[in-house]
Amino acid sequence: MSGLIRLAELPPRGELCRVGSEILHFREIDSTNAFLLREAAVLADGAVAIAEHQTAGRGRLGRKWIEPRGSSILVSVLLREPADSRRILQATTIACVAACEAIAVAAPDVRPRIRWPNDLAVDGRKLGGVLAESTPLSGGLSRALVIGIGINCLQQAGHFAAELAGRATSLEMSSKDAIDRTRLLDALLRRLDASLALAAEAAESLAAAWRQRCEDIGRPIAVVSGGARVEGIVLEIGLDGALVIRRADGRRQRLDAATTTRVSL
Repeated sequence: MSGLIRLAELPPRGELCRVGSEILHFREIDSTNAFLLREAAVLADGAVAIAEHQTAGRGRLGRKWIEPRGSSILVSVLLREPADSRRILQATTIACVAACEAIAVAAPDVRPRIRWPNDLAVDGRKLGGVLAESTPLSGGLSRALVIGIGINCLQQAGHFAAELAGRATSLEMSSKDAIDRTRLLDALLRRLDASLALAAEAAESLAAAWRQRCEDIGRPIAVVSGGARVEGIVLEIGLDGALVIRRADGRRQRLDAATTTRVSL
């Protein structure tokens, strides 16, 4: 694997940037998301935690995220949001779009797609994922929103767990170019900052960017919602992650991302 991410080479974030107001770099940590949630009361809005290795990395539904040291982008950002902010619901969409745009900068020959609800994929194989979590802050009028992004960068096929064989990939496996994690991190922080602004000022533009990159639109999907298995064709996905499908009998059904789990067809 490569050396450490070179924070000193990151350009200054500037006064107008929200993401990266403070950047904390760890050689090893349990989880960047868990750290920011624990320290949310004392860290600044826009604080970023980066790790070379996580000992307790996790994805959606508590699934383990395992990666060799120095192989990935493992980054989380802390945002202070009003308790009723729509951005809390839009966080996964915002981060997925930002990650795809950042990858286009660092690995121009890779075309990542978004797989509902929170995965990044290349040629049907998982490249990374997003985990957004929030917790109330003192007084209850605001929440700490933590957006975690993991991207496989330098792994080879033998680095993945046996159950992921043939189902996971990395930028190095997908690109003919050398992958620079520092360059990717810089692009990711910039694009995440831009996507957050876009969500506030031009939500439909963000929705269009999501639809353009989502591999599920027009395809069959199977999920479990409310304890029942549901199958249909994906018609659209809302900015809040809600899934709209057409059932076999022609009915449209809207499924809340928070209470819906994807399963195999």
